[in-house]
Amino acid sequence: MTSTAATIERVDLSDQVYATLKEWLAARKLRPDEKLSLYELAATFGVSRSPVQHALTRLVSEGLVSVEPRRGHFVTPLTPALVENAHDVRLALELHAAERTVGNVDSESLAAMRGLMDETLLHVDGERFSDIRGFIAANQRFHELQVDLAGNALLSELYRRLAVNLLMERILGDSDNADGVGEEHVLIVEGFEAGDLADVQAAIRAHAETGRRLAVAALDAAGGVL
Repeated sequence: MTSTAATIERVDLSDQVYATLKEWLAARKLRPDEKLSLYELAATFGVSRSPVQHALTRLVSEGLVSVEPRRGHFVTPLTPALVENAHDVRLALELHAAERTVGNVDSESLAAMRGLMDETLLHVDGERFSDIRGFIAANQRFHELQVDLAGNALLSELYRRLAVNLLMERILGDSDNADGVGEEHVLIVEGFEAGDLADVQAAIRAHAETGRRLAVAALDAAGGVL
């Protein structure tokens, strides 16, 4: 277990433990297949085992941590197969949301989408990320709004559980190769604004393929697993 000091305020403990563990995962402070000891984590955070157990259960539901009977919790290794599957599901959910929303989005929501798109572009300089972590955070807000416009709470919850943005943050690390993601966001928004479902679907597919390609290339460079 990596010895990383952390201070947790005694308010919403399970949420704070969960957020900290996600931060450690994103920063690669926890190794692939590393055992996550309930007792060690509770001692590290200075909390009881209950909030740690709740946090680990949430991470299991998101596919970031696995649990094995009688052995405990382990960091889920990121492999090309896992990344491919996550992007396939993400693509399916985004296309479904688009079918339910394109042509039926009010001007206020379209303006919000364009505003979030502009936030993502602040972190892209041509074909390079100027701030990869800033982009990933803005990218998450952009895509979650895109799905939320469908007005389906279950769909939105499933989309968030995929945690694709955290996977990308773990994989890309300090990479600066943007590979056209900014232009793809523009195409998605322009398609929504024009009410053109075919254009939106094409842009979503292209964007998903770019994310998949960046992730697989980064994993290959890291030896196939992170």
